[in-house]
Amino acid sequence: ALPISPRRVLALMSAACVGLLLFGLYLQEVVGLVPCPMCIVQRYALILIAVCAGLAGASDRKGLQIGGSAVLALLAVDRKSVV
Repeated sequence: ALPISPRRVLALMSAACVGLLLFGLYLQEVVGLVPCPMCIVQRYALILIAVCAGLAGASDRKGLQIGGSAVLALLAVDRKSVV
């Protein structure tokens, strides 16, 4: 069994986001589905998450990995449940 490290989790998260974006583009360009406005906003969020997770996972510095994970956790918090 492979040990679970923060770098692997962040890399897997980034790869999953890229996969979802590619599947959305496939549905749009090949299948011909037109994305709704909410789908387009979700694509922007997936790009942001993929970039943050990819940069944090690619770093050898533990502080950057923790900071990147904290940013991702803040992005995951629902604003309505906080208020």
